[in-house]
Amino acid sequence: MSKARKLRELLARKEFFIAPGAYDAMTARLVEQAGFPAVKLLGNATTASLLGMPDLGFLSLMEVVNHARNVAAAVNIPLMVDADTGFLSGPLGIIRTVREFERAGLAGLSFEDQAWPKKCALIEGATRVVPVEEHAKRIEAAVHAREDKDFVIGTRTDAEESLGLDEAIKRANAYAAAGADLISIALRWSREKGKREQTLNALGRIGREVKAPVSLMFSDEVIGAGNATIDEVREMGFVIGSCNSIRYTVVKAVADMLQVLKRDWCTTAIGDRMATLKDYNELLGLRDYMELEARFTPS
Repeated sequence: MSKARKLRELLARKEFFIAPGAYDAMTARLVEQAGFPAVKLLGNATTASLLGMPDLGFLSLMEVVNHARNVAAAVNIPLMVDADTGFLSGPLGIIRTVREFERAGLAGLSFEDQAWPKKCALIEGATRVVPVEEHAKRIEAAVHAREDKDFVIGTRTDAEESLGLDEAIKRANAYAAAGADLISIALRWSREKGKREQTLNALGRIGREVKAPVSLMFSDEVIGAGNATIDEVREMGFVIGSCNSIRYTVVKAVADMLQVLKRDWCTTAIGDRMATLKDYNELLGLRDYMELEARFTPS
């Protein structure tokens, strides 16, 4: 079964699951090792990893395609990619974007209705959106471009912040009508503590009114802030959630380790928080590769 078919079947089950956001092959392998059924390659963390820069549209299409190809090859679970605004302008650019990612072995992609230059949805007041008709045509072009009908075309609207929830839901349904398989609505504030009533009202409307499978952005943070429970998310009909926690965990863990190394000239004090060489090699499948080498090396 292809990875695209696996992802499509996961979405069709309508049983909420989380696809954690990785940024390279090793973090994607960790997601698979932990037992998650799918993984997403995040634009924000990928930009930070490859360039050490913020998510402000610095990456080009082929930089992400070549990186995503390696990540997809490293895991057996489906990989979706955050494709920003599609990278290349116009319908012909969208067509190329979809075909490049599909041929790179991904199971699907998602791109947003932001105007260029795009900005991370977590930057308050920074997101501008294109006319709804323009993005709907992008989606039509994306659906036309895929060569495997199972390849998942996802999209996100960032319209809620500047135009309100009514407009965001209207856009979501226009994008569903254009052929999007999976839709999310960015609600940056839903991550903040004390927004439970506002979050539940918004998520309830999205679950009831959006006429396509819906993804919950920042799902772990929404739940962690006390703004929704996992049971409430399931009952509202969301099928998949995203999670940014890998990048935050890595930054904190490595920064802490480096401070200990600088202070003590060794890392003994935090040894219990570090993987062993054996753990590391098992993650990367070293034994399997060594056995293959021995098998096909003449004695």
